[in-house]
Amino acid sequence: MKRLILSMAFLSLTCLAFAQKTVEYIKMPSIIKEARAKGNLKFADSMAQDYINNYLLKLKKEELYTKDNLSFIGEFLGDENSQAFKFFMKDPEKLNEVLGTYKAQNIVMQFIEIHYLPNSQTWKTIKPDWDGLEKMVVTKFGALGQERLYEQRMVYYFETKDWVNYGVWFKKYYQKYLKTTRLAPNNLCWSIFENVSDQGILKFACDKVMPYTLERWDSNQWESYDTYSNLLYKTGRIAKAIAWEERAVKLSNNSKETVETLDKMRKNERTWSEMVSENNKHNKL
Repeated sequence: MKRLILSMAFLSLTCLAFAQKTVEYIKMPSIIKEARAKGNLKFADSMAQDYINNYLLKLKKEELYTKDNLSFIGEFLGDENSQAFKFFMKDPEKLNEVLGTYKAQNIVMQFIEIHYLPNSQTWKTIKPDWDGLEKMVVTKFGALGQERLYEQRMVYYFETKDWVNYGVWFKKYYQKYLKTTRLAPNNLCWSIFENVSDQGILKFACDKVMPYTLERWDSNQWESYDTYSNLLYKTGRIAKAIAWEERAVKLSNNSKETVETLDKMRKNERTWSEMVSENNKHNKL
């Protein structure tokens, strides 16, 4: 009987300790958020890994798979060897059922971008070895590594105004990742129109990227109608370009820009800067 009483007492203490520990873990997200806000990043990250490894990832699936829990884990992936990162890599589609379409993949790619790819600050002083970087991130992260590298390489050439390489990587990126891109393509297509003279790239932007852009992103945006119209015009589809520019004029409530563009199209005048286009011809890869 004495042994039974002692066993029950020990069990009660164990349960109490577990309950207290659970209460402590429940408080941790707010503690971590406060630490982050105060700039205590190492402490916040350490606490987050403890919370993820020893509490969240030990929950039952129905308890773990909530938007708050999965979003928290996504904020604190740690490194590629962490349990959190492996969890996100293992079955992203299962996570997307809670987070939304392609959200888990984008969280992983954001991690890759931050930790392995150059940013706009380093571009100013060091020219990236994009081929070497591609080999490295694809080896480590597979298709997601390649997707984010293609995106960033395109953005790099856009930011540095290397229009020939921009056109090349615009096409390479959107040929593979148009349906999963996080970037609304209208402004990127406009830069193709303004700065690229290669008809193959212009037609790709016009015939593949802009129709999808209008369908998914900008079905009622006159700016996208205007971009599509100008691409049609630059690739020789004048009647169709005029029809789309008329729609842009109407949707923009007769904005000066669209009215002037429509007038040029009707007069068969250029709607882009020939100087930019001619300069572009002399650039080399």
